[in-house]
Amino acid sequence: MTTPARPSTGPAPLMTAAAIAPGPERTLTFVLQNRGVFAGHWLLPGGRIQEGESAEQAARREAAEESGVSLGPLAPTGIYDIRGRTEEAGPFWFRMHIYRALRPCVVPEGFAPDPAEIGGVCQGHPRDVLPHPTDMVVLNEAGLADYDPALVDRLLTADGVAMSPVDTALPR
Repeated sequence: MTTPARPSTGPAPLMTAAAIAPGPERTLTFVLQNRGVFAGHWLLPGGRIQEGESAEQAARREAAEESGVSLGPLAPTGIYDIRGRTEEAGPFWFRMHIYRALRPCVVPEGFAPDPAEIGGVCQGHPRDVLPHPTDMVVLNEAGLADYDPALVDRLLTADGVAMSPVDTALPR
């Protein structure tokens, strides 16, 4: 079970990881978040990096817990700082490590996520899913979607979220 993420408000970000999990027929795996600062949004499966766990291990664990998928080989695609504020949680700061599965994976038939955390799982084409704008940025930059950048900026602003890539040696 995933530990609920309490957003970092101190001097260091909350370290998190997410997986871009391709599905059959050029679909991607999304989960409907039931809690946390992005509750009510479709997201890539992801969450907190636990103590002693690498970002890649966390992306694998979260994908399995939230969507049931078993990821094969992964490639890092980017690291982003995501900052914002909600009325309920106050300010938050995540450092999100993104990994992309190199082979398609399928949500197992009958998979049931923890309903306190995940309201649903879908493998859909990005043109048919409107995820949280932070994931729109991730998918656009990974070359897997073409969400309108002006729309993404408006949605980020409406949610009070700022997002920036972390300067790393990862390929873009």
